[in-house]
Amino acid sequence: MLGSEVRRLRQERGLTQAQLAARAGVSRQLVGAVEAGRHLPRVDAAAGLAGALGTSVEALLHPTVAQAPARGVVADPPEGALVRVGRVGDRLVCAGSARDGEGWADADAVVRDGTVELLDRERPAAVVAGCEPALGLAGRLVEGDAGPRVVAVAASTAAAIDALAGGRAHAVAVHGPEGRLPRPPQGVARWRLARWQVGLAADAERSDAWAEAALAGRVAVVQREAGAGSQAAFERARQSPSPAPGPRAAGHLEAAWRAASDGLVAVTIEPSATALGLAFHPLETHASELWVTTAHRGLPAVEAYLDELTGPRLHRRLEAIGGYDLADWGVEVPA
Repeated sequence: MLGSEVRRLRQERGLTQAQLAARAGVSRQLVGAVEAGRHLPRVDAAAGLAGALGTSVEALLHPTVAQAPARGVVADPPEGALVRVGRVGDRLVCAGSARDGEGWADADAVVRDGTVELLDRERPAAVVAGCEPALGLAGRLVEGDAGPRVVAVAASTAAAIDALAGGRAHAVAVHGPEGRLPRPPQGVARWRLARWQVGLAADAERSDAWAEAALAGRVAVVQREAGAGSQAAFERARQSPSPAPGPRAAGHLEAAWRAASDGLVAVTIEPSATALGLAFHPLETHASELWVTTAHRGLPAVEAYLDELTGPRLHRRLEAIGGYDLADWGVEVPA
C-alpha cells in the first residue's frame, strides 16, 4: 500500500522518480524500490518522501482512513460537521463545507469525536484564506482542470494573517488602504492583486437615503467581524459613536448576498455589489495582496494555485465582473 500511494501522489504532482528523490533527499533507486514494494524506508526517508509529496507518513500508510484533530483554518468545526481539508506542513486543517447539496458533494471529511475522519483518500491541497472573492474563483479554475484540491476559506485580514502565522494556511489575501497594509511576517513572498472600493451596498431600487442612514446607525447593516479591513473602513466613516445594529457576515460575497436577499444594507466591496446588481456607496479605496509562506512555494498544489490566481484566465473573469482595478494584478513584490 505504501508503494502504490507514493506512486499515485508522485504522478498526481507531475514528478519523476528522480525529482521526487531530489526533493526528499533520497536516491532515485530507493524511490523505485519503495514504489515496487521491494523496500520499506526508514523513518527519516519515509518522512522525507511524505514532506516532498505534501502529506504525512500516516497518510501514506493509511490513505483512506487517516484521522487528525479537528483543527480549523480560522475556527474549529463543531461535532458532526462536514469539512474540506488540506495539509499545511504536517498539520491537517479543515474548513466548513457549504450547507447545501453542492457543499455535501464538496466535503472531504466529517468531524467525529473531535477528530477529522476522511471520507475518501486524502488529496493534495492548497489552503488559502482571506476575504477576496477571487480566491475561491481561482480555486474552482484549478480544480476544474483536474488539478489539486483548493481549500479557500473566507476570513478577515486579521484572521487570515493569524492562520498564516499559525501554520494553518499556505497563503492568504490581505487588504487595506493603499500604503497602509499590515506588515508581512518574515518568510513570506508577496504578489499584488487588485484595488477596489470598500463601501456599502443595497438593493438598487431602494429609494431612501440608505447610505446616510446606515452611517448614522438608523438602519441595520450587515457587517464584518473586528479585524476585517472593510469593517474598519465602515467604522472610520460612521457618524455615530454607538455600535451599529445588524448581523455579521464571513466575507464580502456573503454580505452582498444578504443585501440582495434580505433587503439590508451591507459592508462589502464594489465587485461583489456589481456582480449582484446592487447600488454601491464607496467609502475607501483599498489595495489587496497575496502572501505565500516561502517554505511552501515548491508544493505543486500551491504553485498550481498561484499560477491560476495570477494568470490570464482569472484576469479576464475579473474584468468581466467589474469593480476591479487590475493594473498591478499578479506583480510580485520585491523582497
